[in-house]
Amino acid sequence: MSNGKKGWIWGAAIGTIVGSVTALLFAPKAGRELRKDIAEGARQVGEKTQEVAGKVGEQSTQIAGIVKEKAEDLVHEFQTWRASKAESSEEVQEAAQEEPLALEAAVGPSDEADEAAQSEEAVSEPTEAPAGAEAAAAEETDKE
Repeated sequence: MSNGKKGWIWGAAIGTIVGSVTALLFAPKAGRELRKDIAEGARQVGEKTQEVAGKVGEQSTQIAGIVKEKAEDLVHEFQTWRASKAESSEEVQEAAQEEPLALEAAVGPSDEADEAAQSEEAVSEPTEAPAGAEAAAAEETDKE
């Protein structure tokens, strides 16, 4: 129950008590009748208070049950979401282990792969000889 409703209920109860006592005290009755009326008013206030307390207790129990259900639903949804994230992460790791080349092709080659490719190109390409070396080689073939 909100604070505004609680305040209103307490204000109404206190106002009822004060109004009843004031009316009884200013009424033109004998002392015995006045005491009887005050006792009756107090009994009625006690009954109303118990009735209101019972309603508040029932509503509190209902609200607590609703809050508990919603909290359980949220926890279940969060756990489901977390499990799905873990599964997708495991799938990515399995795919990376099964097909590292496919993953590398999708992501791009690493720095180590670039260095290895450059060293292979350097070995497969013939190196150019200096100009003087070509002339010496040509002379040797002419001598033969």
